[in-house]
Amino acid sequence: MRSLVDLAREALAVQDACNLCGVAQSFARAMIDLGDHTRGTDERNGHPITILWADKIAHLTGTQSIHADEAGERVSRAYRAVYAIIAATECAA
Repeated sequence: MRSLVDLAREALAVQDACNLCGVAQSFARAMIDLGDHTRGTDERNGHPITILWADKIAHLTGTQSIHADEAGERVSRAYRAVYAIIAATECAA
């Protein structure tokens, strides 16, 4: 099981990816591991890490709606939350 910080770092790193097949496979593994850190499907589906993965897939398939106000704000909040997950661990070390 990967830590939440490792999953957060991976979600940020994948933003530079260009291989949809590889991203989709890695997303599936991340979702399985994220399940160990969440309480049920709804929480996992709405988790900031999930949102970043899904946004990357939307980008690679040309279906990204980052410019839509609500979607763009949700992705921006997800980025801030994922950075906060990493920062909280780094500050505790």
